[in-house]
Amino acid sequence: MIPKEDCVVMVTSEGYVKRCSLRSYQSAVEPTLKDQDYILGLYHLNTLDTVLLFTNLGNYLYLPVYLIPDLKWKDIGKHISNIIKLAENEYIINSIPVDNFNSNKNITIFSKNGMVKRTLLKDFKVSRYNKTLTCMKLKENDTIVSVSDKVGREIFITTKCGYALRYNINEIGVVGIKASGVKAINLKDDEVVSASIYNGEDYVVVLTDRSTIKRVKLIEFPSLARARKGIQIIREVKTNPYHIINSYIINNKNTLGIRFKDNIEYKKVTDIPILDRYSTGTSLSNKKIINMFVEKKLLNSKEEKENEEEINDVSLEKIDEKIMTIDDFLNEIE
Repeated sequence: MIPKEDCVVMVTSEGYVKRCSLRSYQSAVEPTLKDQDYILGLYHLNTLDTVLLFTNLGNYLYLPVYLIPDLKWKDIGKHISNIIKLAENEYIINSIPVDNFNSNKNITIFSKNGMVKRTLLKDFKVSRYNKTLTCMKLKENDTIVSVSDKVGREIFITTKCGYALRYNINEIGVVGIKASGVKAINLKDDEVVSASIYNGEDYVVVLTDRSTIKRVKLIEFPSLARARKGIQIIREVKTNPYHIINSYIINNKNTLGIRFKDNIEYKKVTDIPILDRYSTGTSLSNKKIINMFVEKKLLNSKEEKENEEEINDVSLEKIDEKIMTIDDFLNEIE
């Protein structure tokens, strides 16, 4: 019988995993990471929980926490290929902690060539997990760019050539784990670089291959329909155009990691200027930027559930009950 023990689980972008005791994590020692590696997921779990790891090739790894090497917080960890073998050109793009597969949560997956699918979390539960498992059938030259279990009402997709599309998540039906999905956005000589599910956030952060960055108010993007082309998120420049590396919809408390060729620099979201969607952004550096990521903080599954319940608890009826009409307000004054 597997003992139930609380632990901290870490997953890195280079595919290193480990678990450690809460005491080891609280030692305030910085974890050891390889050069240019960063933390992809950091979770407070127990040994009876599971972590799902998603790859660029449309696969996922079902990883029980008790199988993750138990190490010290300062240790580098073990590469996931030592536990479950990956293909030569396969790598981890996201990780999702699971303590209950019977929840009503969905996993939403987006591909580079503009496909999307939503599948119930319970469909990812398996009894045999010694190899990678398919979670989305991909056509030739397609890869996965985003996987999310976030609860939200809106989808926001950004493309390399500078287009963004926003629409309601209910336009994406829930399908089985073996399905290919549906068209998320209409692409022409373009590709999806990022996709987010959000609920109430105000800004999207945009990073370009010409080392510029900006924040844009989400109200500048009207809600459209699935499979449309979208509207520009940056001004079109015919000579030496700006291409989008990545975009994130996050709150003002977050810190972003900017990955250069030789180092990683961190920047608070509040330090990024707010500009309109046509602006090409503010220059960050003369160095070439590889990508951008959100600095991870320890995620407690209980806190996550509370946030989801807050979102799910909001309905139009309850909003109507809480909103005071002008007449009510005037009556109170009288």
